[in-house]
Amino acid sequence: MNGFLLIDKPSGISSAGCVYKLRKVLKISKIGHCGTLDPLATGVLPLCIGEATKFSNYISDQSKEYEVEILFGIQTTTGDLEGEEIFNEPFKIDELKLEKTIKRFLGTQSQVPPMYSAIKINGNPLYYWARKGVYFKRKVRQIHIDAIGVLASSNNKATLRISCTKGTYIRSLVEDIGVDLSTRATVINLRRTKVGLIGEEGLVELGASIEEFKSKLVASDKLLNHLPSIQLNEIDAKKIRNGRPVDYNVDQDLEGLVRIYQGKSLFIGLGSIDSSNTVSAKRLLSYPTN
Repeated sequence: MNGFLLIDKPSGISSAGCVYKLRKVLKISKIGHCGTLDPLATGVLPLCIGEATKFSNYISDQSKEYEVEILFGIQTTTGDLEGEEIFNEPFKIDELKLEKTIKRFLGTQSQVPPMYSAIKINGNPLYYWARKGVYFKRKVRQIHIDAIGVLASSNNKATLRISCTKGTYIRSLVEDIGVDLSTRATVINLRRTKVGLIGEEGLVELGASIEEFKSKLVASDKLLNHLPSIQLNEIDAKKIRNGRPVDYNVDQDLEGLVRIYQGKSLFIGLGSIDSSNTVSAKRLLSYPTN
């Protein structure tokens, strides 16, 4: 098996746990995930299998969309209801104020990753250290919120839809929104609804049968179709496979990352076109078909 499975991740299991479970079911060791989801979170989790693991970064680097249910007036140690409560006060949402507040979070901003995250320090994820009472200073990272809107609100709860760049921690964003509203906030439910162009259509449950997993397998190039494609003849395709660059003398204004096909349909991997129309290999399949 070589390709991607679009898993509808259930709550209560980590992304790594989903990979471990699928390895046992499919009896394949070469499986990875494309973008970590918190154990609490549900939704779109692309898993790469076999040769598709070569392209995992090109999926996980894409923008994400989430729907998050927020409880205001509460703060926990983890930023969600799985943590210990450390702040509690009555709070009622002012809908106009909430709308104005979330608009201030649009665009590029700095964010400090939470201690309860999968970022590794000294070989272990931060949540491992947090549970031991060890806290590290985290590097500030730049994130970008492309869109944010209110789907529903009532009393001290609200549901937001958020489109953002890779590396955005929704729990941290929710806590910042709470502070901006002069209170605190924590995540009740979190669902990822998109990874790049991948939506919720065609998702497969983690407890599906082997036959269903096989039938739902998506070819590697189908999840890379946000990238432009080029077609090479057999001679040039062989040169690319052997690590040699080739001239791409076609009247097509392309530069940067591209999908490479031998002929019209045989996907051989990803390459890069420079300003002189030279194609070089980036990540190639080890054999002709995927």
